[in-house]
Amino acid sequence: MNNLFEISNHVQKAIDLKKPIVALESTLISHGLPYPDNIKVAKESISAVEDNGSIAATIGIINGKVKIGLNEDEINILAKDNNVQKVSNHNINLSIFKKENAATTVASTISIASTFGIKFFATGGIGGVHLNAEDTYDISADLYSLSEHSNYVICSGAKSILDLNKTYEFLETLGITRIGYKTDYMPGFWYSETKHQVDNNFEKVSDISNFLKLNSKLKHNKSILIFNKVPEINAISKEQINEWISIALVRAKKNKISGKALTPFLIKEINNFSNNKTLKANVSLIINNANLAGKIAKNFYS
Repeated sequence: MNNLFEISNHVQKAIDLKKPIVALESTLISHGLPYPDNIKVAKESISAVEDNGSIAATIGIINGKVKIGLNEDEINILAKDNNVQKVSNHNINLSIFKKENAATTVASTISIASTFGIKFFATGGIGGVHLNAEDTYDISADLYSLSEHSNYVICSGAKSILDLNKTYEFLETLGITRIGYKTDYMPGFWYSETKHQVDNNFEKVSDISNFLKLNSKLKHNKSILIFNKVPEINAISKEQINEWISIALVRAKKNKISGKALTPFLIKEINNFSNNKTLKANVSLIINNANLAGKIAKNFYS
């Protein structure tokens, strides 16, 4: 498109040939997971997509250039560099201007993928309405990006540390269809189910694909959320997660941690409480979602 963007050869070829492509975010590499788990998950997510017949396009920013299809060296930079910026739609242009290394969130990854006609996107959990948002007005840009673009997003719900009740309602307000893959309820990220029913439960990949094909004919200009539960072997009970969240929130308040620093703090604290059980759940659901996204995208384009 211009010298601010660089598409890898295999992704460009897939775009030209209209082959199935699944976008992957890079924030989980730089900020979401510790080293070396971040590199392991990034590579295994790519393999999960491609083993199911689709092309993986991990998106990030290297020295101010937006890369669509990060290579191994670029993934290593985002995984190891302590100065990687976390960019959403409000600040991505500044990182490009300052020629920084930066990782893209759900919101900015969707925006970039949409620019190049990449419809499918796999992630762990989306952002949402934060706890106490009625006072802070802290609502993730992910939700607005989902409403502004027409992508097919495979995730395990919104992150457990958010206000999942308000997030569920706000998704409906924004006109974002919430469907489940083998689940009647929106997942709670680390735990399998919330109390909130999805708009429809699909038991087969082919059925999801057929629905998405119909959706594209209707020119529905909102994203579709496809909820995929955390693998059962790694799921943690809702009650236990909420107990850990309560303790972590008290510690955050005591240490005056808020804003964008709050989410990584809470995730780290809860991981410590759980003796790495939440980390294992996080890793497993990310790869599981990439696996499902690869299957759906392949079926959609066949």
